[in-house]
Amino acid sequence: MSGHSTQRGDARSWFDHRLRSAAASHSLYCFPFAGGSSNYYADWKRYFTGPIELVPVQLPGRGARMSEPPATDMHPLADEIADVIVREPTEVLLFGHSMGAILAFEVARRLGALGRPVRHLFVTGRPTPTIVRPPAPVSDLPRPEFVQMLREYGAADEAIFEHDDLLDVLMPMIRADFAMIERYRYRPGPPLSCPISAWCGDGDPEVSPEAMRPWADHTSGGFRLTVLPGGHFFLTENRSEIVRAVHAAVREAQGTPRSADVVEHS
Repeated sequence: MSGHSTQRGDARSWFDHRLRSAAASHSLYCFPFAGGSSNYYADWKRYFTGPIELVPVQLPGRGARMSEPPATDMHPLADEIADVIVREPTEVLLFGHSMGAILAFEVARRLGALGRPVRHLFVTGRPTPTIVRPPAPVSDLPRPEFVQMLREYGAADEAIFEHDDLLDVLMPMIRADFAMIERYRYRPGPPLSCPISAWCGDGDPEVSPEAMRPWADHTSGGFRLTVLPGGHFFLTENRSEIVRAVHAAVREAQGTPRSADVVEHS
């Protein structure tokens, strides 16, 4: 495992419970990008007031779990999260952006093996699992080069880079996330049974539609790829459209699975 023991099997540590609903029939577990936290998804709360509850996933080493060492291996991390989600009473939906897309995928695989198949997997901004990302290691870059890479990545507010004390606190977690991504390798296995909905930005130089399309190979259910305007963090500007698609997918769940197709927005 990744070296943690305290509260690692406790749902209270993994999930942001402020946004949960006792009346929900489905739970949308949202996985963060590298260096991100559950707080990124807090602004989505107003879109989830009905049968789908929003459940941001809080990884070790950030937010309320800042005192814990960050995870170092994607596979045991997915094991731990799946072991918690499998005990939840609601239907499972998984959403992940970039690093979070791969983590959501690996959790979905484990839930299927545990007899608790995911109802829908939503992935954004990450090529199919068989493609290694990033193309070259960046986690051990000297600090100036690493900070510049983060600026170009576009995940953090520029003000963060102007406060060395804050960067000192966040840097070990961010480097650990990128190292975990670099070490990740897809392990062959059966495809998921749930549909996969995928999105990418038309201006993201690292994640092209061609690199997203092979996500279809990882499910025996339907697949849909939508290309939206924007760069790597296109989902920030297109949040409402993505959320609408999530709700629509759940409404369609009792109907015929969607066939693989691509939708491009100009």
